[in-house]
Amino acid sequence: MDKETRLTTPAKILIAVIIVIAVVLVQFLLLPWLGFGTDREMSIVGTGRGFTYDFDSGAAFHSNDSRFFYFATRDAIRYVASNEVLVWSETFSFNNPWLAARGDYVAIGEESGGRIIRVFDSDGPVFHANFENPVLAFWINETGFVSAIVQYERGYGVYVLNRHLPNPENPFFHFDIYSELIFPMFAEVSADGRYIAVATTDLNFEIVRTSVQFRYTSQWDAWATDRGLFATEEFPDQFITAMQFMNNNRLVIATTSQIVGFQLGPGHTISRRMWDIQLDNAKTHIEFYNGTHFAFAIGDRLPMAASEGDPLGMVRIYGINGVETGTFELGRRATHLRMGHNSVIVGGDRSFHAMDFRGNPLWEHTSLFDTRDVLFLDNTNIILVAGSIQAEIFERRRLRDSDFEDEFEFDFDSDIVPEN
Repeated sequence: MDKETRLTTPAKILIAVIIVIAVVLVQFLLLPWLGFGTDREMSIVGTGRGFTYDFDSGAAFHSNDSRFFYFATRDAIRYVASNEVLVWSETFSFNNPWLAARGDYVAIGEESGGRIIRVFDSDGPVFHANFENPVLAFWINETGFVSAIVQYERGYGVYVLNRHLPNPENPFFHFDIYSELIFPMFAEVSADGRYIAVATTDLNFEIVRTSVQFRYTSQWDAWATDRGLFATEEFPDQFITAMQFMNNNRLVIATTSQIVGFQLGPGHTISRRMWDIQLDNAKTHIEFYNGTHFAFAIGDRLPMAASEGDPLGMVRIYGINGVETGTFELGRRATHLRMGHNSVIVGGDRSFHAMDFRGNPLWEHTSLFDTRDVLFLDNTNIILVAGSIQAEIFERRRLRDSDFEDEFEFDFDSDIVPEN
């Protein structure tokens, strides 16, 4: 009996060790390879963090390559972290709110016809402007300059305000257009506040006449000019669809048939058409990023196009030198386009794809609900998906057996202490 025991005990230990090794191999090598077990493929999953809002609240969002983001509705704006920490909030009342944002600055007011614009940065309220006349449109740049188009009883006014000169009665800059047939469409201020570009459409002629006026904002620069006007660029038979100053006072102007790059200064000069991109298709969306890149999504072929054009839904990505860095084919009409973290998100209805500036795919995600916006937060693997009545934070990571869909609830009225 003792001899048998001495012989079988090592055998039992060996068998136990073999079983443990087999379990480990199955659990950590075989099952993951088959797509089962503890770790699986990378996927976009819900974090359970998010919040709800009314369908008609006018919810809008903005993030500047950060885990913090702005969430605005018609009655409040909130600055929130991706871990649900509420940093600050401010209440107001707008019927049909419009959020203009760039960098760390946001401006909010009525979409058209309001008389108040409120400006915020990551620390909270910066200034607010009260106009005597209706504001038709407004924008904000990355250094907090607000440009606004105001309607008079006869004609229009273009105003520029900032935190130091927030009063329209004593603005940083302004000029008037004494004609109801010359309609200002866009007003874009350079980051240093020195230049303003104003796009106007002249309705005095049978053929559409669109031009962009380049003006100085300071009286010192504007010496010997007509109210600061030092150059004009004509765009016959075209409409301006987007316009933005990029780094080093470079201006990108997008029209219905081309995208053109300009270099402003020094002196009363403008280097016209550093480059231009002729379009065979309409654009459904165009986005600008960090003063260095822009991207646009391809729409229907233009009637007078010289070629067959690009596939519907293709995304083209460019640097400010006018050189294309990458493309991505969505395969359908784009309904969303966002940029952040040197990457692009394009969406078609509920289907979303992320790519780098070379067009290399990063991930894809299909939303379970109708989606109004998707934007990067902390990095390209953490996103905010906003629907018609709810927004949730998603994260790209390896799936685990413990992953499940949590019901999320976020109470902005709770006593939350901001993180340092």
